[in-house]
Amino acid sequence: MSGSLGISANEDTIESVLSRNYRYTVPDYQRQYSWGEEQWRALWEDLQALEDGQTHFLGSVVVIERSEGLNELDRLEVVDGQQRLATILTMLSVMRQKYLDEGEQSQADAIRNDYLFEQDLDQREYQNLSLSRYDNDSFASILDCNFGQVEKENLSEALEFYGSRIHSLSVEETDTLRKELLSSITLVTIECTEEQSAFRLFETLNERGLELSSVDLMKNHVFSLAAQDDDVDYDDIRESWQRAVDNTVPNLNKPSRFFRHYLMSAPEPDFTDAVSDYKLYDIFQEIIEEVRSSSDITLESYLADIAEQSELYMRVVNSDIDQFDRSGNEAINQKLTHLHHVKSVQARTLLLRIFREFDNPNKAMEALGVLERFLIRWKVANYATGSQLDRIYSELCSTVFNESDPIEQMADYLREKYPSEEEFKAGIENKRVKLNNRTKYMLKRIEEVHYGGTIDRMDDYELEHIAPRSAYTATKHSAWVTTLDTTEETFEQHRDRLGNLTLLESDKNIRASNNPFESKKREYATSNVTMTTALAEDYEDWNLDSIQQRTSELAEVAVNIWSL
Repeated sequence: MSGSLGISANEDTIESVLSRNYRYTVPDYQRQYSWGEEQWRALWEDLQALEDGQTHFLGSVVVIERSEGLNELDRLEVVDGQQRLATILTMLSVMRQKYLDEGEQSQADAIRNDYLFEQDLDQREYQNLSLSRYDNDSFASILDCNFGQVEKENLSEALEFYGSRIHSLSVEETDTLRKELLSSITLVTIECTEEQSAFRLFETLNERGLELSSVDLMKNHVFSLAAQDDDVDYDDIRESWQRAVDNTVPNLNKPSRFFRHYLMSAPEPDFTDAVSDYKLYDIFQEIIEEVRSSSDITLESYLADIAEQSELYMRVVNSDIDQFDRSGNEAINQKLTHLHHVKSVQARTLLLRIFREFDNPNKAMEALGVLERFLIRWKVANYATGSQLDRIYSELCSTVFNESDPIEQMADYLREKYPSEEEFKAGIENKRVKLNNRTKYMLKRIEEVHYGGTIDRMDDYELEHIAPRSAYTATKHSAWVTTLDTTEETFEQHRDRLGNLTLLESDKNIRASNNPFESKKREYATSNVTMTTALAEDYEDWNLDSIQQRTSELAEVAVNIWSL
């Protein structure tokens, strides 16, 4: 098939696809190798099910021809199909190792020279397929049969999947498998001479992302537009996107989060609603259309801003802000660490905008304080996360930063959204707290604000249960059962209340252990934590009433600390 759009398509066997006088390359902006057991197993079972004379169509590969210099091997840049090609070559590498193990050197050499590697006219050797920079070190080790050096998890697991199956085959069975893979499996190679045709095909063939992430589709959409618009600097677009990918993909479990948070945070074009993973691609398309029709912003400047903000985003994630003076950066990064303890992933939308807008560290710290007070209340009252929080942060970014006092406006806005005093107190008094860094941080702030103490390093302290969690199960100190004077079921409902917790130095926490309260008080009395020494001074014994009383007292303190 061919046409005026510069597209040709041919159905070929795997042997023909891998024997062309080209080398296949996957550009760095493509997603990493992502096939898993479901896809590996399907390919394996399709091979096993083939009968004599049958063929199996595996799918399509979309490529763009890239001519190289004199005597150099031309490239076919893979726009779609790298998963299939990489998996096939992995399987062939495993077969090659099988032949080597069995002493079948000629068969092993044939696989290597005919399918795994290609040579140019000067006998320089190239990988037949090179993956992106994120995967290619591991993939090169696969092609060289250096399987112990494969570090990428998906590629290593693909090796293990096919290796466990091929290892058990005889040489004859391996021969049969090799012939079926090379001669009975077919691919349609769709070759394009222009980027826009390749990207349009890529999007269509994948049926709006059934196999792809939203970020993959976003990239191909914007590249397609750039490729067909002579007024757009295509190389500039690619460079900016690559910067954003380099900053986020290797470092985030969900790179789409950055793009969602960016769209909600960016001042132009302004988007006031929540952006979910499901809607990310559609909303991105709408925003790109706004950019293209705007007289104030270009596609190049918009992508450049995405790249720049991706660097800031990772500084937020890593608590590594560096845009202020030394003392300002230290204070802000410590506050960011505390916000991470509170679980502030969705708040990165607002954090991006805060650090975009404020060049004064005191203003930034003031804004972070407002955010903390809102988040602590929201989390403790167990308000829903998800789209509701996203919408709040998106609306904040769209409204308050144009005001004369954005921090005051931020506080006013969040005051209308966050839990009331009664809801916040109820979240402390009637529920178990999570035994995590958020609770430890809350006790740290209570110590500093209410008791006037100082906690420099949270890692030096442990969450100490005053009445031990194992009060009814530990055999060493059964005195707690008498002291608490309640049922085990009732105690279980109260043992993780805030009032039964304090901060205690790690070594003292170990010594206090499950000891009776009188023994624990001796450790508490020597603590540097004022709230903990107060326990030794203020309580003769410790029972269910003590837990409830202290929980209510700490709830009142918390209301005053985390108030807008």
